[in-house]
Amino acid sequence: MAKRPDLDALIVPKGSEPVASTAAMAEGRAKGYAHTLSLRLTAEQYRRLRRFVADQEEKTGKRATHQAIIETALDDYLSKAGA
Repeated sequence: MAKRPDLDALIVPKGSEPVASTAAMAEGRAKGYAHTLSLRLTAEQYRRLRRFVADQEEKTGKRATHQAIIETALDDYLSKAGA
């Protein structure tokens, strides 16, 4: 039998601030995203990504997201590949 997911993180008391994922979805609509992709990472890749995001936030003093980092990396890769 599959393990039930932990849904506690989805609970938002009435009158509280919107959750980050709601804000991220609104930002995505504002950017005009037309497609959603799912990316599978190894535990090591995910750990490195989290560490990189934390380092970027520390260096810049601004919030960084996995989405923004991955988008930038993809844009750089496609530019270098001439796509």
